[in-house]
Amino acid sequence: MAVWRLQIRTGADNSIYLGEYCLKNNIIAMGWVINGSTPAERKAASEDWDVYYKQAVAEYGVDGFGSVIRLHEDLRENDLVWMRVNGIYYIGRIASDSHHVFDISEEATKMDAGNQYTNIHWYKASSYADEDTVPGAVNTAFIKGSTLQRIRKPGVEEFSQMLYNQIRDVSQDPFSYPIPKTMTLCQDYFYSLLQPSDVEDLLCMWLYKEKGYICIPSTNKISTQKYECVLVDPNASSSKHIYIQVKNGEVPLDANDYADLPGEIYLLTTKGHVSNLDKNPNVHKADPKVLYDFAVSQENNSIIPESIMRWISYLAAADNAKSSAGVKGIMFDTNRSYSDTDENDMLKAHHIAAYGNSARYIKSFNKDDYALFYSKGRGVIAIGRIISDHAMSEGKDDLYQDVEMIVPDKPLPDSKDYKALSPMEIKKLLNRGFYFASTIKTPYLTEAQVHTLIDALKKEYE
Repeated sequence: MAVWRLQIRTGADNSIYLGEYCLKNNIIAMGWVINGSTPAERKAASEDWDVYYKQAVAEYGVDGFGSVIRLHEDLRENDLVWMRVNGIYYIGRIASDSHHVFDISEEATKMDAGNQYTNIHWYKASSYADEDTVPGAVNTAFIKGSTLQRIRKPGVEEFSQMLYNQIRDVSQDPFSYPIPKTMTLCQDYFYSLLQPSDVEDLLCMWLYKEKGYICIPSTNKISTQKYECVLVDPNASSSKHIYIQVKNGEVPLDANDYADLPGEIYLLTTKGHVSNLDKNPNVHKADPKVLYDFAVSQENNSIIPESIMRWISYLAAADNAKSSAGVKGIMFDTNRSYSDTDENDMLKAHHIAAYGNSARYIKSFNKDDYALFYSKGRGVIAIGRIISDHAMSEGKDDLYQDVEMIVPDKPLPDSKDYKALSPMEIKKLLNRGFYFASTIKTPYLTEAQVHTLIDALKKEYE
């Protein structure tokens, strides 16, 4: 299965837009009509690919119509195709009855849309369907390249499948993709979903948190080739400028190219290499892993832009969808930030509980799942197993489930007396990152991972 990008342009008649033509006719369409042939030759080309190929080589050269060759030879059933029309993103699936045709009708010829792939139902990517609602790897795929090309960035295939399942009209297309097994909250997928502007914002927020640097909004101009924007250090005795340059992907950067800027420079390439740092002490490399850890850390939740948080939540939800079947472990916030009593009440009653809008999370637990009590600022302080058959209520806006405590097996006088596994220890023990900013910490844990934490927490009590 592959994901493709179709680049749309205006046709021969500029009053008719080729993208709208594709939407109206449920097709992929592109040019490379046979202009120099006779009507009989064009008809023969429409009926036989080999005939079309020979005529196209004569007219465009052997390397002049690669997108048509890909259209004819490379598209497969269940492939997904992205298209952007008037700034709106659409996605469509290659169906079992989709196929390549060379349309020689007057309308197709006038539109320069003779090469078509049929039976494509297009759907808006969202109610807005603008670039903020699609992965950065999809958005940047439209910047340059051939008319039809494959998108190979991490996460795009999985995202596209999950999105198509959500937005398709089942009466038109009952097909559904399986839940992707590889999609997960990790550094590679995280950056592949971000827009370039998101990565710039992330670096600015990190510099603010770590250094106190403040961005000057008016300096964020397209015309500045060397830097994205200028920041200032409010604590410096004299004016100090900080410049940043950001590239999302396998793009190399050379510190020599920025050394003449009058200040401190931070370079970030999420998968590329920064060279000549040793020769330029005023140029620093921003570590993409450090920035990823910064983005998913609960303590930074309030300053991470909403557009970035959306993708973190999306990846966490994908993790949870994969692990919902079978026994799982869920790190659940004890509400210590907002209540002085909830944490103690839950531990003493052997309950996992929530109130108001958060009550719905209790339904995420099934019998035999593990509940890991997560105390903000400390980490996991207790672990137990769900023994109730379903969520229960004692009042109007609360839900709870009964828990058989495992560690510690008996309640202590106060939650402050409980030992804890910190977020850093949890990451190290399980060799993976987690999104700690929500009531339910994601992704869910496997039973084996839970037992790893049980053993580690028991050791804290020895």
